[in-house]
Amino acid sequence: MNYRHTLFIAIGLLFSWHLSSQDIHFTNYYYAPLYISPAKTGSFAGSYRLGANVRDQFSSFIEKPYQTVMAFADTPIAIGLKPHHWIGAGINVFADRGGDLNYQQTGAHLSLAYHYAIDPKYKTVITLGAQYGITQRNIGDNYSSGETLKGNTNDPDRQLIEDFNPTTGDLNIGVSLKKWTSKTAYIDMGISMYHLMQSEFSFNGSNTQNPVARRLNTYVEYHIQSNKQLAIKPVLIYSRMFQFQNLFGQVNLEYRPNKKSSTTLKGGIGYRNGDAIKFLAGMIYKGWDIGIAYDLTISSAATFNNNYGGIELGIRKNIITNKKPKLIPVILCPTL
Repeated sequence: MNYRHTLFIAIGLLFSWHLSSQDIHFTNYYYAPLYISPAKTGSFAGSYRLGANVRDQFSSFIEKPYQTVMAFADTPIAIGLKPHHWIGAGINVFADRGGDLNYQQTGAHLSLAYHYAIDPKYKTVITLGAQYGITQRNIGDNYSSGETLKGNTNDPDRQLIEDFNPTTGDLNIGVSLKKWTSKTAYIDMGISMYHLMQSEFSFNGSNTQNPVARRLNTYVEYHIQSNKQLAIKPVLIYSRMFQFQNLFGQVNLEYRPNKKSSTTLKGGIGYRNGDAIKFLAGMIYKGWDIGIAYDLTISSAATFNNNYGGIELGIRKNIITNKKPKLIPVILCPTL
């Protein structure tokens, strides 16, 4: 019984740390916009937007690295209180796993956002957004103990872990402000709060509740089209969950070799405070946007991972559908 209590406490502490400091995060949020704020839902030029991002972290020194896959889709809907207002609707799905116990999270969130343009020319837009969804957690089959190592297949604690499969609800909200500061530059800033419901879960047979701590996200992006070929996009993002903080900045460049080219080259560099230097590269070709990001660890963890932190691959596509106008036939009277 003492062993079982120790197991509950150890796993509970592990999950508390995981939920507080290892909530899903990305280096390149550009390929996961609905995850940084629900207010980004439907905030783009086009009919539909699709995207996905894959992250692999710590694969250089642990057997079961952290691996995250996230995909999203959203669309703007021309419905609002005024002609220059609109609604954004979308969905965000993800799967995350890692650690020796192969701890896994899967979930889906539906997003809605209302975009309030102050003026008909869309120079200033205020957006309110919300998400609701569910997250399911479970543990893989990598559990081992002194009993299982002895060949005892009746370890009662194995059953406790195999029965661990809680589903929790989630509510996230966000607000953003997008303002054009000139004909070629605009600023986009926002704040969002995730896990407002602070759902709790526990193991069968345990009275210890594991709450999902709230997470605060803030971001500031500045887009400058310096000329017809070069765009500069600095960004600053801050997140806080429980007592853990994440602050990083990036400077991204987009360059088109010539004015008629259908290809745009992307590159950038960033820094996560006290943790990693980020390198980003990518390409836009005929509307397909592909990017790769690499984290060079500079914290004390570099001793274990040889400076290899994580790598990401993202893709997104804006789809524009042109509807053909309905023509009403005109019948001319032959007597005229």
